Amino acid sequence: MNQNTQLKTGTARTRHSAHGDTRIKVNMTNGIEAWFDVDDITLHVWCSNWTGREVVTVCQGDDKRVVSDKRSWRFKTPHAFEHNGQHYLVAFSVGFGGAGVELYRNGVLIDSDQINTTGIRIDPATGKLDWRHALKNLALPLILGLAVGIGFGYLAGLTFK
Repeated sequence: MNQNTQLKTGTARTRHSAHGDTRIKVNMTNGIEAWFDVDDITLHVWCSNWTGREVVTVCQGDDKRVVSDKRSWRFKTPHAFEHNGQHYLVAFSVGFGGAGVELYRNGVLIDSDQINTTGIRIDPATGKLDWRHALKNLALPLILGLAVGIGFGYLAGLTFK
């Protein structure tokens, strides 16, 4: 099982993939894409951010075949199909701040990819929060909120004297 977590940038990176160094991508215009290389085939999973359409494609050499095509607004959608006598299930899940894809073969989880786009970094080895990064991401909204609050307070004070 290979779990990938990428922060903020929108691309998870792995060492071995037929599609360069990416296994899962999140993009506002192109949606969410993930690839799995298993049993001499490549599974391509795509989901639209706008329409909820999800497509699972089996790629074997130059042959590409859509094995599941659904439209879903649920947080988790299963896509079941059979290829070469093996039963596969691709479970696509989205949530606030992240997405994930799990691949099952004959009921056993064999691979999964996750992406975290919340911007809060937690070191997977130690489990500790990266405070420097968190404060850096929160500084601009806090300063902007403070400026708006001071401005609103000043104008309210002038108006309701």
